[in-house]
Amino acid sequence: MEQSLPLAGLKVVELATVVAGPAAARILAGYGAEVIKIETPVKGDLLRPYGQGHYLPTEPDNNPLFDVYNTGKKLITVNLKSPGGQEIFHRLIKDADIFLTNVRMPSLVRMGIGYEALKEKYPRLIYAHLSGYGLEGPDMNSPGFDMTAFWARSGASLDWEVPGSFPIRPAFGFGDTVTAAHFLSGILMAVYARNNTGHGTLVSSSLLGAGIWSNSSYILNSQPQYGRQFPVDRYLAWDPFSDYYQCSTGEWITFIAKSYPADRPTFARIFNLPMLMEDPDCETLEKIHRSGKDKVVSKKLEDYFRTKTYDEWVQILTENDVAFSRLRHFKEVSTDEQAWANGSFAEASYPDGAKTAIPMPPINFSEYDRRPFVQTGGIGADNEEVLHSLGYDDAAIAQLRESGAL
Repeated sequence: MEQSLPLAGLKVVELATVVAGPAAARILAGYGAEVIKIETPVKGDLLRPYGQGHYLPTEPDNNPLFDVYNTGKKLITVNLKSPGGQEIFHRLIKDADIFLTNVRMPSLVRMGIGYEALKEKYPRLIYAHLSGYGLEGPDMNSPGFDMTAFWARSGASLDWEVPGSFPIRPAFGFGDTVTAAHFLSGILMAVYARNNTGHGTLVSSSLLGAGIWSNSSYILNSQPQYGRQFPVDRYLAWDPFSDYYQCSTGEWITFIAKSYPADRPTFARIFNLPMLMEDPDCETLEKIHRSGKDKVVSKKLEDYFRTKTYDEWVQILTENDVAFSRLRHFKEVSTDEQAWANGSFAEASYPDGAKTAIPMPPINFSEYDRRPFVQTGGIGADNEEVLHSLGYDDAAIAQLRESGAL
């Protein structure tokens, strides 16, 4: 099967914790790369105990949250502050394609593994660095996490909500996984360029940068020259025909206008809104906004949606080829037949008897495979296997342990 994986042959050394960096490496591993994850001895990745706050087990052989972002990797513990640990690191990196890390750069430099230190020795190496705020500027060395650098700093925490609401509390790791996708695209671009030119590069990304990129439209139109005010009132959606409405039976539904000018006659009919065709102020979304009638339209839609059941709306919207969806709760998603049919989940059986739906990377190929989900092990689960592959015998491994390198 290994030969049918699109990234087979790539070797990645990961020195990263929690979510964003490990998530990027997890996708590389899922599609064929050999990923060797370095953890610190004793405690390991900071993510390992996080499941406790998410009602999840955190045992070495039963840690679903850690598994999601680390399946498919080989796990090794190395004390990089020791001579033996440094030797292990350089044996790992000498034939690696990618060194992926989210350790802050000053710490990497102090350990002798900053970009400049490795660049000359390993000129083909792609040095992939992820940070909270980027490698330049006044906050370059500040600690950054999903909630702080991606959500709070980008404006999303406050301005996604309606006025007066509590700041949005996103799902754990949401900004991290978004950032990981951008980071991964940069890494693969670097691989492509290296294969063409013969030399590696430093490729960097940040949670702040990804948060800004992901909120581009709102960051654009909130600027003084455009003047949109945030947070936005419930009845001042950017498009009242791409919003959320509640049915008479309590379900929430969202629908999307593909093109308001083209959809206007249909919407006037199915939503009992003759004003859309009769009022010149409703000819375009811009006119609706400029005239202040967006609130009127939104409230009329809200009232009309509450006159019919969810099943009635399903029939009406389907018959008129309007894109829509019922708003789901998280607890419903893991049983979504459509998601399972397209490989969005894998089933994992844990020692406590739990059958768990594990989210999988959303990438499918017609001619290549993806590694199946496997549960990860405890800290240092693959020490012997990895070290033997680097040329260490059992006596040398025992000596490394005795010296504190492992």
